[in-house]
Amino acid sequence: MSVEDQRTEVQRILQSPEFRRAPKLQRFLELVCDYHFQNRSAEINEYVIATVAFGKGPDFEPGKDSLVRVQAREVRRRLREYYQNEGKSSRLTMDIPIGHYTPVFTQVEDAAARAAPARRQPTLRSAWLVLAGTVLACAALLVAADHERRLLIRTASAAGRNAAPVSASVGGLWNRFLDSDVATVLVVSNPEVKGCADERSAAAGCPDEYTGMGEAVAIHLITSLFRPAKQTLIVKPSRIVTADDVKRYNLILVGGKSVNVWTRRLGADLSLAEPNMPPEYQTVLDTKTGQVTKDRAIVALRKYPATGRWVLFLWGRHSQGTHAAAEASTDDRFLAQLKWPGAPFPESFHVLVSVNVNDGIPQRPVPVMLHVP
Repeated sequence: MSVEDQRTEVQRILQSPEFRRAPKLQRFLELVCDYHFQNRSAEINEYVIATVAFGKGPDFEPGKDSLVRVQAREVRRRLREYYQNEGKSSRLTMDIPIGHYTPVFTQVEDAAARAAPARRQPTLRSAWLVLAGTVLACAALLVAADHERRLLIRTASAAGRNAAPVSASVGGLWNRFLDSDVATVLVVSNPEVKGCADERSAAAGCPDEYTGMGEAVAIHLITSLFRPAKQTLIVKPSRIVTADDVKRYNLILVGGKSVNVWTRRLGADLSLAEPNMPPEYQTVLDTKTGQVTKDRAIVALRKYPATGRWVLFLWGRHSQGTHAAAEASTDDRFLAQLKWPGAPFPESFHVLVSVNVNDGIPQRPVPVMLHVP
């Protein structure tokens, strides 16, 4: 079995119902599998898992705290459930044997084929009947397929005629992704809900993550750009992004940069708290209701030096700011206001964005400050 097959199986497991809504177990699996793929399994232990995957401090003592062992048992139980249900047809299985934390992958042989009883050889007459039936079925399928192909061509042509062309300003930014020879991962921030970090609260049914309305709008705006371009766009919540995603794909980070351990370092120099922040860039809350009436955001583009892949940051102080950043990045009028020294769109820049918010709805975003290295 190849390493790529193993990585694919891990991603299927992480997206399965058994793990999709269990971020702690996902982080556990991501960490031990990442060490496995880097040939560093000998380094993995309870202390590493507790501090890296679960955020425990350096004073964590495995002998006194059974957190990792409890989570490992739950991971093994859910792996068994996965292979009894959604993963029962998989040709590859993963397990974490009791006693250590190194994942073990096993190739599954086709037991059904081995166990199938030998069939009697068909008679000549039955063979001709089977052949005639096959020919008729194939002919019917070909006719149906041709009809479907013609229908799809007409539909695609109509969609192409109705799709609005990307403007020069929008294309100057987004063609880096739309014309790329690699896919793009749209990373949607889903931070923990305050008050749900306590495991007892989570066990009582308290949700432990959320995605705001601004992030949802951003998904719509960005997928609308990718759809007519027929470019691959993979949407992932930030908690299940892996180091392999960062290495292989272009990235669009929506709603924040520091939720995921693998993406935190990509924008270490970017901040919503600018040192010389102009007054119009402030976030303002209504003194009576506490609701946001003005928010701030960042739109930033750069190449990740280690891989040469493109990274786009779109996030605000609140979800309304994230909405404004996504709208600004896809709005011809906003982008046309940016004056670039030299080329229409440099390979690296970031622009500060201000937006007024009325009754929770962001208005038109306004550029405040532009930085070009």
